[in-house]
Amino acid sequence: MLTNKNVLSIDDSRAIRAFVSSLVSNAGARIAEAGTGTEAIDLVASEQAQGRHFDLILLDLVLPDIDGLEVLRRIRERDKDSAVVVLTGAGGVASATSAMQHGADGYVEKQYVTKVGGEPEFFYSLKQAMEHRAGYVARRQLDELRTDFYSMITHDLRNPAGTVLGLIKLLLAGKAGPLAPRQEEMLRLAQRSGEKFVSLITNYLDYSKIEAGYLKVVPAETDIASLLRSSAVQAELMAEAKNIALKLNVPPGPLRVCVDADKIEQVFDNLISNAIKYTPDHGSITVTLQQSERDVIVHVADTGAGIPKDQVGSLFTKYHRVPGSERQATGTGLGLLIVKEIVEAHRGTVSVISDGIPGHGSTFTVWLPAVVVAQSA
Repeated sequence: MLTNKNVLSIDDSRAIRAFVSSLVSNAGARIAEAGTGTEAIDLVASEQAQGRHFDLILLDLVLPDIDGLEVLRRIRERDKDSAVVVLTGAGGVASATSAMQHGADGYVEKQYVTKVGGEPEFFYSLKQAMEHRAGYVARRQLDELRTDFYSMITHDLRNPAGTVLGLIKLLLAGKAGPLAPRQEEMLRLAQRSGEKFVSLITNYLDYSKIEAGYLKVVPAETDIASLLRSSAVQAELMAEAKNIALKLNVPPGPLRVCVDADKIEQVFDNLISNAIKYTPDHGSITVTLQQSERDVIVHVADTGAGIPKDQVGSLFTKYHRVPGSERQATGTGLGLLIVKEIVEAHRGTVSVISDGIPGHGSTFTVWLPAVVVAQSA
C-alpha cells in the first residue's frame, strides 16, 4: 500500500514523528518530517515547485506556530491531490471531525498508533483515506474532462449550425431568386428545426460553463421591460403554431435596472418557450412584469398540464424531466437549471407554483432584488 509512496509527517513531538517514520518506512514509503506548520507548508510548496506532491500527509492538529486546521486550509489551497490523515490525541475527535469538513480524508487517534498491536488499524485507516482521495481526484478529473468535451463539441457544432441558419435566411429573403410557396414552407420548417438545434447546443455550452464555474454576469443599466417584450415577440411564432394566446402585462415606459441583459433575456426566453412547449393547443400564457419597493418580479403563467407536487422540488436540477406522456417535449433537461444559475448569479431567486392539475398549469416567478439593482446603478 505504501511502497514507494511519498509521505509527510507533521508533528511537534519528535518521538511521535520518529515512531510514525519507522512504521511507514518499514512499509516501503519515503518519509519527510516537519515539526511546525510553517515547515510543513514550505515542504508542500517545494514538492509542487518540482511537479510532485505527497501521496500521504499525516497531520497533528496541535502545532507550536500555526493551528493545525489553518495548516490544512493552506495545504488544500495548493494541493488537492494529497491524502491528509489527521493524528489526534485522546478527546480530539471533535477537532478531527472538523478537519474532515475542511478537506482531510481521515483521522487516527494517536493512542491506536502507539499501542502494541495497533499497526493493522493504523494502516487500514491510511488505506481508506488514500482510496477516498484517489476517488475524489478521479471524479474531479472526470468532471474536468467532461466539461472540456461539452465545450469542444458544442462550440464545433454551433458554428456550422449558425452558417446553415444564415443561408436559410438568405434564401427566404429571396437573395437566390424567388421561391415557390412549397419551397418557402419547407425552408421555414428547416429554419425552425435549425433554431431548435442551436438552442440545444447553447444549453449544453452554458451548462459546461456552469459546471466549470465560469458563469459570470456583467451587469449594466438595462430596460428590463424591453427585454421581456423582445422575448415575447420572438416566442410569438411558436405560440401561433399551437394557437396559444400569449398575453404580456408590462408597465408602460422603460423599467431601468442593472442586470446582464443577455443572460436575463436568456432566462425569459427559456421560461416562455418552456411554457409554450408544455401548454396544449388553444391554451394561454400570461407574462407579467411588476416592480415592488424591494424587487423586480416576473411571472410566467400557463394553462398547461401542470407539475406534480412531488416533482416540483427537483425541477431545477440537472437533466430533470417531468415524467408523463403529456410532457414528452424535446429538450436537454438543462434549461431550468441554467435559469436558476443565472438568476442566483444576480442574487435573485426563481420558484414555481403548480398543483399538478391539467389545465391549471404552472406559474414560474423570478425575483431580482431592487436594492442590488440600485447599488449597481
